[in-house]
Amino acid sequence: MASPSDPPRTVKSAETTLKIIETLRRLDGAGVSELAEHVDRSPGTIHTYLATLRQHGYVVQEGSLYRLSFHFVTLGEHVRNHADLFRAGKDEIDRLAAETGECAHLIVEGNGYEVSLYESFGDRAVGMEFYTQNREMPREHLHCTASGKVILAHLPEHRSREIIDRLDFAPRTPNTIADEETLSEMLERVRERGFALNDEEEIQGMRAAAAPITDRDDAILGAVSLSAPVRRMEGDSFRREIPSRVVQVANIIEVNLQTTDLYV
Repeated sequence: MASPSDPPRTVKSAETTLKIIETLRRLDGAGVSELAEHVDRSPGTIHTYLATLRQHGYVVQEGSLYRLSFHFVTLGEHVRNHADLFRAGKDEIDRLAAETGECAHLIVEGNGYEVSLYESFGDRAVGMEFYTQNREMPREHLHCTASGKVILAHLPEHRSREIIDRLDFAPRTPNTIADEETLSEMLERVRERGFALNDEEEIQGMRAAAAPITDRDDAILGAVSLSAPVRRMEGDSFRREIPSRVVQVANIIEVNLQTTDLYV
């Protein structure tokens, strides 16, 4: 009998399929030989998997290269559009971006990383290309963003521990949190004041403030954040006004989740 601590059984063929998909995304297309090297399978085996994925519309072939198909766009849209958090928060994120002129974010956690569920850009927003690229590859660690710290601070202890144990604390900027002790102190501060700040910890010249979105049982669902250049997020604006605004938006989204008919 398997122990509860034993890793779950997995299907090897499914693992191989997922590795091929992830490799095609990471490399932005690849040939059979290159995929065989990255996935550690024979070229013949890789070709069979690709033929199956192509037949079902998940990859396309361009000469000798294979790429992910537009089918993944529809899958992603389906996941997002059917998320209660997205439907409860989209209009509020749009409103926050329009009122401030900056970039507003609706963030969730996925596999221990930050995932952007939705973003809206005001007329003064900067960094749009960076945020767009981040949506393609959700590999932003939670400890170096305002939203990430809010989520990490409110996750169950065992889940937070799992994520922190995977961190290598590689610095993104000179201000990035560099060790677990500093991170633990910061997360306690986040829990006490109800919001988190990002003081050029992810990108030099950019700051952000974020607040948690929780359910009726205080379980963390995601976070609202607002990001802007340092010159437009200083003093009381950075420490008080913007944090108060994102907390307000998070509270509205929580009410929407509880009281609004979310079915289209």
